[in-house]
Amino acid sequence: MNMNISGETVRSLRLGRGWTQEHLAALSGRNVRTIQRVEKSSICDLETRAALASVFQIDAAQLDGSKKVEQPKTAEGTDALYYPRLTNGSDIVSIFDGSHMYRFTNEDPRSEPDAEYMAWITSQIHDYSEIWGDIEPGSKVKAIYEFGTMLREMEEQGIWIFGLRTKRTMKLPARNGGGKPAVSILKCNTAV
Repeated sequence: MNMNISGETVRSLRLGRGWTQEHLAALSGRNVRTIQRVEKSSICDLETRAALASVFQIDAAQLDGSKKVEQPKTAEGTDALYYPRLTNGSDIVSIFDGSHMYRFTNEDPRSEPDAEYMAWITSQIHDYSEIWGDIEPGSKVKAIYEFGTMLREMEEQGIWIFGLRTKRTMKLPARNGGGKPAVSILKCNTAV
């Protein structure tokens, strides 16, 4: 049974996450032509509607476009609903600059060359994040350019990086005798 949903809402939710139609298709278990048709004609079957609602983590009724889509809030200390795709060097720096802690996660590499490439980029991000506060402004500009170049090279290999910055309260020994200081955590997910 076909039904009408808002193709513009689907497109907006997809682009807001930095996803391509191919990525949304893979996440929803649909083919790319189905995603293209939904966004263009606003028509889909019940199964596609349910799959899209599940991927976007919203109520299926919100896909009709009559109201603003409300994303559920995550509780402090839980994983985010989605990671935005990082598309330039400044995106990477905005996540780790000033962070006190970070974590890298990734999907299983498809091949040994993919594993080597993913290891190399995460090592570069880690190394720069450790020294970022100590390097000169000109060197920062060069590093941002290098990160952008790395992202473009990875995209040519079919590898994407997603990431976000969150705040969490961590139990750490405080110098003043107690407390729970807020700590920023880098989460970077490479998607193949």
